[in-house]
Order: sequence, then structure tokens, then C-alpha cells
Amino acid sequence: MAAAGAGNPSGAIMLFDFGAPHLLPATVRNEIISGGVFVFGSTANNIVGARENQFSPGSVLMTRDASGGQFNGINMFDTAVSGTCTVALGGVFLLVAGGSIFGGFPVMCDGGNFVHTLGSRVVPDAATNWGPAGCKIGRALTNAASGGFALVHINP
Repeated sequence: MAAAGAGNPSGAIMLFDFGAPHLLPATVRNEIISGGVFVFGSTANNIVGARENQFSPGSVLMTRDASGGQFNGINMFDTAVSGTCTVALGGVFLLVAGGSIFGGFPVMCDGGNFVHTLGSRVVPDAATNWGPAGCKIGRALTNAASGGFALVHINP
């Protein structure tokens, strides 16, 4: 039941939520998503209205392997195809490093459920080129070598 890509083989490991977890109920978009996988919103246009009673958790559809500017959070538990999911929008997690990670530096995700230190980039030249600010998913709290684990504060 594993999703495509890598990630923490133990699933989503949140060490701290600062006493106020930011968890979003959502629905999976026609696939299975493992716990610990980076996700992003994948919805049709105009699925919510102007009132509370026009919204339901099923209105929010999530898909896996978020990267770059398309990141909303981390799926907390393994899901069924098109099942419900719980997405952590913030917290401190143990994440797999895709390269050298340095504590205190901003990090980004790469579409393979790894985090990378967010280095400098060129000025965005198009709407699809988000630049460094749009790629940040949080900050590393510890160092890690490629393939190791880093403690990361997720705060997109």
C-alpha cells in the first residue's frame, strides 16, 4: 500500500505540534497515499461557495509527491484509494534528506518525498518558476547527510 516515491519508512513521525496541531481532513484523489508522504491540494475550480454550509472536508482533494511550490503538508496515515486523509499543515517531523541538510537553513521538497537545503536561485521568470520563497516548506533543526534523517519544522 505504499505510495510512489520514498519517505520515512516509519510513516509520518511528528515529534512536536506546539500544543495546537494543524490537521486538515481531506479526501485522496484516486490513489493511495502512505503516511509521511508530502501532499498538495488537487481540486477542481469553484468547489467551495461563499458560506460555511457549502464546504465539507470532502471538498479538499489531496494528491501525493508534492514538490517545489506545490506543497501543503504531510499525510499522517496510510490511506485507501480515494479514501479520507489527515494532513499536517505544520509541526516538527523526522524527514529523509535528499542531500546535505544544515540546521537553521530553509528546506524544500523535491517530488520524491525528500528534503533539500534551499539554496539560492535565479529570479523567477514565469508564473511557474516560483523562486526560493515559493519553494520553502520549513526549516531544518538538525543537520543530515543524504539518506539520513533531519528534524524539520514544517511551516509553509
